[in-house]
Amino acid sequence: MVEKKIQENPLPETPEHEAQTSETPEKTKDLPPSPIPVKITPPTPVTPSPVSRVSIPSFTKTPPNELYRKLLPAVLFLLTFVTVMTVLLIYMDTVALGAQQFRLNMSRDYELARIPAESPTLVAYVRQLHLAPRAPRTPPPTPTPTPRVRALDRLLGEMYNGTLVEFLPRGGRDPTAAYLETVRGWSGVAVRAAPRDFLALRGAARALHACLSPTDHPREVSYEEAEGGGGVFRSRVLCLPLLTVLLAADAPRADYTALAGPAAPRALAALPYDRLRLKVIDFRSTDPVALNKTTEVLEANNYTVAATFDDGIMYALKDIRQE
Repeated sequence: MVEKKIQENPLPETPEHEAQTSETPEKTKDLPPSPIPVKITPPTPVTPSPVSRVSIPSFTKTPPNELYRKLLPAVLFLLTFVTVMTVLLIYMDTVALGAQQFRLNMSRDYELARIPAESPTLVAYVRQLHLAPRAPRTPPPTPTPTPRVRALDRLLGEMYNGTLVEFLPRGGRDPTAAYLETVRGWSGVAVRAAPRDFLALRGAARALHACLSPTDHPREVSYEEAEGGGGVFRSRVLCLPLLTVLLAADAPRADYTALAGPAAPRALAALPYDRLRLKVIDFRSTDPVALNKTTEVLEANNYTVAATFDDGIMYALKDIRQE
C-alpha cells in the first residue's frame, strides 16, 4: 500500500521561468560568438611608374594591306642602304684602279712608234704649243768668247745672225750659245729635259721642254731629277727626235748644233742627212765609246773632226766653205 501512494503522488512541477533558465545556457552554447569590430585602414593606392614598352606589331592577325604598310619603311631602308654601300664600293674600286693606273703611267715608258719624226702634225704640235721665247728679265752681262766660238770663227768666219740648236739634257745656257746670241745676234732653240732648267732658260732662243729620242719616233718617259737632301723629283718628259726639233725650229740648215747625253750618238745615226745640212755639230761627252761611235757615224755622212775639247768633239761638213 505504501508503494502505490508513492507512485500516485506526481513530481512537483518546475516553474516556467526555471525551465527557461535551464534552457538558456544550452541555447547560448549553440549560438556563435558575436564578432569584435576591427577598424581596417584602406591601403594607399600606389601609382605605377611609367614603363616604356616597344610595341611589336602582330603580323599574324594583321590584314595584308596593313602588313605591307608596316613593312614598307624597313624595306625602303634596306634598299637604300644596299644601294649606298654598292655605290661606295664601286667608287672606292674606281679610285683605287685610277691611282694604280696613274702610278703605272708615271713609271712606264711609251714608244710612239707610229708617229714618224717628220710628221707634219707632230712638227706643228711642237712648234705651236711647246716652242716659246723666254726674254730675260734683266739684260744679261756681256759674255766673253769661248774656245768653241774661236773654232766656229775658223770654220764659218765671224758670222752674225746665224742659227743654232742647243739640245742639252740639263744645265743653264751654254756660254758659247749665249755669246752667239748676245754679241752676234744668233737665234734658234734651246732644249732641256730637266724641268727646273727648262723654266730657267732665258735668251733670244726659243725654249723647249723635251729630251732627245734615240730613235726616229717620239717617246714619253719618266724623268728623275735629284733634289737637295737626297730627294728625287719625278716627272714625265716627251722625248723628240732631233729631226722633229730641227723642223719645228725651222733649222734644217742650222749653223751650229750642240748635243749632249747618252742618246745623242743614236739620235745622230737616225738623221736623214740627205735632207739636212747641219754645218757644225758639237757633241759634248767624255765617254770614249760614245765619241768613237759618233765619229764613225758622222764621218760616214760627209763630216770631219774640226776641233777637240776636254768635254767633246766638234765636227764640220767637208764642203762647208763652198757656200
